[in-house]
Amino acid sequence: MDLRWPLLLVALLVLLPLAYALLMRFLPDPETPVGLPVAHAARLRALPRFRELARQQLLLTQVQLVSVGLVLVGAVWLAARPLHTEVVDEPARPGDLIVCADLTPAARTGTIAALGQMRGLLPVLRTEPVRLGMQGFQASTAELLALTDDFAQADAVLAETQQTLRSLGAKGSEGAATGDGLVTCAKAFDAPKAKRGRAVVLVGSGSSAGSVLGIAEAAGIARDRGVTVYAVPVGASASGLADLKAAARLTGGAVVTGGNPVDAVWSKEAVRLDPPPVALRRDGPVVPTVVVLLGLGGLLLAGLRGLFR
Repeated sequence: MDLRWPLLLVALLVLLPLAYALLMRFLPDPETPVGLPVAHAARLRALPRFRELARQQLLLTQVQLVSVGLVLVGAVWLAARPLHTEVVDEPARPGDLIVCADLTPAARTGTIAALGQMRGLLPVLRTEPVRLGMQGFQASTAELLALTDDFAQADAVLAETQQTLRSLGAKGSEGAATGDGLVTCAKAFDAPKAKRGRAVVLVGSGSSAGSVLGIAEAAGIARDRGVTVYAVPVGASASGLADLKAAARLTGGAVVTGGNPVDAVWSKEAVRLDPPPVALRRDGPVVPTVVVLLGLGGLLLAGLRGLFR
């Protein structure tokens, strides 16, 4: 058991002996007669009843001294704030992961790469209590894969989407309505009252040309629904990247880059779904409280014994 303020306990150990030494110094010498002289005191002390009362008085005094000591020790112990460490290990939650993919020409190359990384992650997701879904957006948003734990189906849809985007090349001129796409993805989670993790992997440029809702407003809706946004910027301008960072920060997520950002996203989400044990330090007043109560009980018993003797 640790103490929040251990110096108080050290002070007790130092001050109590000093207080005892001072008390002994000012107490009268036991060899010096105290009070009025009593005739035939020696005969009085020899009486069995007197000796019995003297033993009782000595025992009573010892009980009182021990009780006072317990009260003092317990009180200072409590003041020093005893602490105990409790390890909290929350159970893992199941999770839902929706890929929110920008399908516009500016982001296609990066989206194709991200979908390939997601396919590479599927063997890991198969072993976890996770469902996967996907939405694709340009000027409007379409559901490509409803939330499912059928990862064979998920792999087929991801592969088909990759192939379609490769065949399109740079065709098309539609702008990305990222804000509207993010709102649609955030609303695609079912069972809103279920205790599940909900995360969106937003793969895109961060552009909101032609979007009814801005990214910041869309991120606010996602946050209100308990959805965490991880942004994987592809083909993003400086302003688009800033918007993606703001959206991720608002929802408790992050902007993830690097060689395999999708794998890095799952690493973060896996920790969020199954956090490591946390050691918490809590107040532990039980033992010192019992010590104080024992001392008070001893004083009460000694007082009652003296009253009815």
